Amino acid sequence: MSAQQLLNDLLDHLPLRVYGRGAVLTLLREMGFPVKNKTPLTVIDIFRDDESGELVCKLTPDGTGEFTAALSNLKLDITHSLYRRVKNYQAEVSEELGKQDVEDSRQTQIDREDRGGFRVGDLYKKR
Repeated sequence: MSAQQLLNDLLDHLPLRVYGRGAVLTLLREMGFPVKNKTPLTVIDIFRDDESGELVCKLTPDGTGEFTAALSNLKLDITHSLYRRVKNYQAEVSEELGKQDVEDSRQTQIDREDRGGFRVGDLYKKR
């Protein structure tokens, strides 16, 4: 599925009712909003992130304040006609992020091997 096509379809359905997950709820609580996982949030705009290409939503929890969150961290209302497509998109993003984590941990392992047993303190030891 094309993220661009999903973006276009979601834009046609604005405003959207969504619910926050994990980090989104934590952020809102830290901002002083009394939210729970069943507190509806309103998506007022959606765009693609320039760096990652991920879909990002501009939200308002109370109609006045605004913040952004990745669509992968939100849950679309289950009765919405695009619910299944959004859920599939979120699964794809999650899978891609998992692949990046594996690549990042592999790069860390390579960096450790390249460094070998060298420590900066070894430069200052008396011989």
